[in-house]
Amino acid sequence: MKQALNLPALALACALAGTSFVASPAQAQAQYDSRSAPAVLRVTGFDVEQVDRVEPGTELNFTVWGTPGAVVLLQIDGGRRTVRLDETTPGRYQGSYIVSRSDRIGPESRVHANLRRDNRVATALLGEPLQTGWPVVGEALPAPEIRSVAVSREPGRGRAEALRYTVRGTPGGQASVQLQGSEARTVVLDEVRPGEYTGTYVLPQGGWVDAEQPLVAQLRLGNRSARISQASAYDGVDFAARRTRLCRDCATVQAINPVVVDGEGRVLGTVAGGVLGAVVGSQFGKGDGRTAAGVAGAVGGALLGREIQRRQSQRTQYEVLVRMADGQQRTVVYADPPSWRVGDTVRVVGDTLEPVQR
Repeated sequence: MKQALNLPALALACALAGTSFVASPAQAQAQYDSRSAPAVLRVTGFDVEQVDRVEPGTELNFTVWGTPGAVVLLQIDGGRRTVRLDETTPGRYQGSYIVSRSDRIGPESRVHANLRRDNRVATALLGEPLQTGWPVVGEALPAPEIRSVAVSREPGRGRAEALRYTVRGTPGGQASVQLQGSEARTVVLDEVRPGEYTGTYVLPQGGWVDAEQPLVAQLRLGNRSARISQASAYDGVDFAARRTRLCRDCATVQAINPVVVDGEGRVLGTVAGGVLGAVVGSQFGKGDGRTAAGVAGAVGGALLGREIQRRQSQRTQYEVLVRMADGQQRTVVYADPPSWRVGDTVRVVGDTLEPVQR
């Protein structure tokens, strides 16, 4: 049997025998490489316990086999957190991930494993889907196809209205619809069963949907996507917020602000009002004449007279801030407290507001 050459031992033996030993450069490099060369870093296996349905609360259990003594981290597409696996036995790493409501993990989500030791990393891609019955990750994906788009009304909480959107097409994709109306909005749909995607949009108070605009739906599968524009999607859907879609001068009340102005219509600032309140309070309130005289000496008799006159002629007006259907904001001023409330839908007519006739 051929034994490995031990250069240090051979050199020591030569020294004791009174002879010298000099290793060649090739021999020295070979001896160094045999001691310092690290083991090959690799992932030899990657597995997941497939589940019947991927949804919030689902626990995904993973196992990775590979080089022992390393750190294994998993990254799931659509997941908010990184999974660290524990080395349960040498070279076997296990761990789990519980799907949360904030995750966008689906049955087809890819899972990458990074096995790290020292400054080296080996990577692997999970070769099976997370959910049973789905195509294997890495197989050629079909071209996405949208077969139908539907809208239905759902009862909302209180006075709110809700619309449910349903897209049917190729399974395993990511579907969404684009809405036009009081606000532009993209609603992401969930795949409730293979090839059927649904999602609900709750209209904000005073909001509306422009049902005359075509409903645009999109279905993405891998790097490919399908898009459809359906003009008749809202036909037959009866909801109150639809009837205001043609109201170009309609608006939603955003705020009602009482504002104090002087006799010339100028808004009184906080500082001026504070100083005037102190002066008038000292003169006509419980203060004595010396206090009033002291303040008057500070601000000047003429200034005090003007401020008192403005104080006597000041009034409160009410500024109603509304947001128009096109997103612009306007302010309508009332001399008396208006009857509107925040969230009301109104019509802007000149310099006043009127109720919307439904």
